[in-house]
Amino acid sequence: MKYTLLKKISSYLPLFIVLFSFCSRSVASQFALPPATESLIGHVDYTVSAMGESPAAIAERYNIGMNALITANPGVSERTLFSGQSHLKLATQFLLPPLPRRGIVINLPEMRLYFYPDGTNQVMTFPIGIGKIGKTIPIANTAIVRKVTNPTWTPTPAIRQFNEAQGIDLPRHMGPGPDNPLGPYAIYLRIPTYLIHSTIFPESIGRRASFGCIRMNETDIKQFYPLVEPGTPVAIIDMPNKVAWQDSELFLEAHPPLEERANAPAASLENIVSSIEKSLPKNGVALINWQLAAYLAEQPDGIPHEIGMRLQ
Repeated sequence: MKYTLLKKISSYLPLFIVLFSFCSRSVASQFALPPATESLIGHVDYTVSAMGESPAAIAERYNIGMNALITANPGVSERTLFSGQSHLKLATQFLLPPLPRRGIVINLPEMRLYFYPDGTNQVMTFPIGIGKIGKTIPIANTAIVRKVTNPTWTPTPAIRQFNEAQGIDLPRHMGPGPDNPLGPYAIYLRIPTYLIHSTIFPESIGRRASFGCIRMNETDIKQFYPLVEPGTPVAIIDMPNKVAWQDSELFLEAHPPLEERANAPAASLENIVSSIEKSLPKNGVALINWQLAAYLAEQPDGIPHEIGMRLQ
């Protein structure tokens, strides 16, 4: 029987039982890999704010990135100061990018890095900071060429020019120390001048703040650094929307697109529809909630949602 799409159904809405597990711990960074036909890892968590707490403080406390906290909680901005006991959703569930499960995958709109340690059945994932608008690292397949502890920082001409406009005269080279923006760990890529590195600005994780480099929290890169070696492949992708099956349920995880690529095909509803249709097996029947898919395309929250199910 040919696979049937039941598109014109607006009454189908998945039933969710939400378990409010208000967190008092850091978010897990390592997960067992699901089967090759599945992609869902982690689970959504919740927390409550303290009086006067900022989104930056909560994002740092749970190591989820500023973007993830703001996107998952409508009405929250970088300048929000929470009243006591504000209930907040933590985007701590993810769909693995639909790429080969090897090396490093950096999804720029998600501001998240995925790493598949060689010889294991595990995946590690970390929030990252990325380049400012117009300073994004090239979207490409590359690889690690070397890694350095306590690196020396050599500002690029663009960085020097930017700082000179702010009245700051940077040195030509900056050795290791508390003022070095690379922090204690630097991983150099085959793309010249672009690095994965620690940062002395933890509030920049989940933000567009760098001149193209990928920033990681020091506690994260401390786990990650010993496991990667020169030659490790790195895929840098622009994938604001991910679609994947989990058992008989179809999930969509939508993120705000990069501002300079908001009109790219990858950010469109048509791309989501195409991804859903390509994910369907050739035989069987599926019930797809196209209304919810369209809503998430317009109002992405960075969290996987069930948008369909396999009926047979």
